Amino acid sequence: MSVKVERFSVKSTGRFNADLRALRSRSYDRCQSCGKKLPREVAAYAGYAIDGRPRYVGACCLNEIDELATHVYWWWEADKRVEPDTVLWRYMDLAKFLQLLEEKTLFFSRADKFDDPFEGASGVASREKEWDGYYLTYFRKVIRTPPAGGSQLSDDAVEENAQRLLASIRQSAARDRRTTFVSCWHANSGESEALWRLYCPLGSSGVLVKTTADRLLQALDPSAQIKLGRVQYVDFRKSFAGLHDRIFWKRKSLAHESEVRAVCTGNLSDDWPGLPVSVDLSVLLEMVVPSPFAPPWFPTLLASLVGRFGLGVPVEDSELLAQPFF
Repeated sequence: MSVKVERFSVKSTGRFNADLRALRSRSYDRCQSCGKKLPREVAAYAGYAIDGRPRYVGACCLNEIDELATHVYWWWEADKRVEPDTVLWRYMDLAKFLQLLEEKTLFFSRADKFDDPFEGASGVASREKEWDGYYLTYFRKVIRTPPAGGSQLSDDAVEENAQRLLASIRQSAARDRRTTFVSCWHANSGESEALWRLYCPLGSSGVLVKTTADRLLQALDPSAQIKLGRVQYVDFRKSFAGLHDRIFWKRKSLAHESEVRAVCTGNLSDDWPGLPVSVDLSVLLEMVVPSPFAPPWFPTLLASLVGRFGLGVPVEDSELLAQPFF
């Protein structure tokens, strides 16, 4: 095992198929083979067994890994696990639904193009000095205590390097907003009237797509570097976003969205306003629902469109159309 640990410490393939991507999205601080809790500050291993099956393990079961996809520094991020049977919904207008059918791609918006100014933010501006102070203190301590044999730096050199590291983090945060692409989904067992009204208001021809977390991950192009996770809703007056997963943190005032987001990263251009990712519609689509606020002729038209594209997907009435009795 010592040989394998050494080999994995210097090389990983970065290859994620749909099954490993799904396993990663529902794994956090436990070995998925033996169930042991992973020790903090010790990386987990995501990869494949010799028979090709995905693995997410600790050092306890490292011998099961034949190909390492990546080390996972799980404690750097919040627990954003999404169970595979989590029901997900996407509200959209008819034009976007037609684009989905025609192009067989799911559009990922660039993070800095969303209306929410806090997308990818570290915190609220009134606490910026507090955030800076925390990391400057940490950097100064690390720089002043080099490994054995390292040379001690002057106070001026320590401060210069600490400020440089802080500036690097700030630049990285700004760059990440321009090179991170997001597809937003609503996690709920049923429909949301509030979201219907928000995205498909009265008189519009809106469409609701139903899927699950597992279907979404299986349907997306396996070559895309995609993470699926639950959004963390926090009060930025009291908390800061995680340093390594800012894109999954939003203001508590938006908690009604109950959002699960698919996030695409990698060597992506900040010239793109969005990113179309290939998707298998026969896997993605579990059900399609016409807006309860659409004209009476719209459900028939929507069913005809779905059939025209050869998709055996049910088109069902919105649950909001159910009638009460007294």
